[in-house]
This record gives sequence, structure tokens and C-alpha cells, in this order.
Amino acid sequence: MEFTYRNILKEPPTAQELEELAKRAGLQVNELINPKSKAFKDVGKDAEAVSPQEAKELISANPRIMYRPLLTDGKRLTMGFKPEEMEALL
Repeated sequence: MEFTYRNILKEPPTAQELEELAKRAGLQVNELINPKSKAFKDVGKDAEAVSPQEAKELISANPRIMYRPLLTDGKRLTMGFKPEEMEALL
């Protein structure tokens, strides 16, 4: 199976890419944020108060706040280390 690796720290996702990723997972963009990550805690925001628009800006500026890894087949998305979901996607 072919895949494309992308280092989101060097090439952060655009607002449009974030919208597409969230849509694949059936989520809002702000739900891509990992509120338990140190990087998000350093931002000093309340995860529940972050709007989807603000999330796009925050993630683009600091992609470390997202759940990682992200794995997509172009239709579905799995976030974080969930071996069963990752295996099903492959």
C-alpha cells in the first residue's frame, strides 16, 4: 500500500485541510485539538471554549496541539494511537 508521510510540524495544515480532516472524522475542527497535550496546555485556552475558527488558527500556528498521528485514506480519518482503527483503515 502506498502512503504519503507529512511532517505537520514543518508543513502545518491549512484551514481548508483542517476542515477536510474534521469532516472525514465527522467532527468540528476544534475537536482535532488534543486538550491533554502539553502544547495545548501551554496555549492557555479552555478546550471547550475554542471555536472551530479559532481552532484553525491555533492548529496552523502550533500543530503540536492536534491529536497525532493522523491517518487518512482520503475518506476516513483516525487520530491518535488507536491500533485497531489504524489497522482497519489500512
